[in-house]
Amino acid sequence: MQINAALSAVSGGNALKQAVGIALLSQMKDSQTAQAATLLQDFAAAQHPNLGKNLDIRI
Repeated sequence: MQINAALSAVSGGNALKQAVGIALLSQMKDSQTAQAATLLQDFAAAQHPNLGKNLDIRI
């Protein structure tokens, strides 16, 4: 989906195009939010379970 096309439809004078553009922008926002949440969950799952809990110092 092209965000520029959706934005131009929202700013246009046609009410139907505005409604469709707003719906598309909402869907894109929801999709990007879901993708970001999945990315963060995957990142958290990939971390080592003991990361930050132990400190090894040798002199």
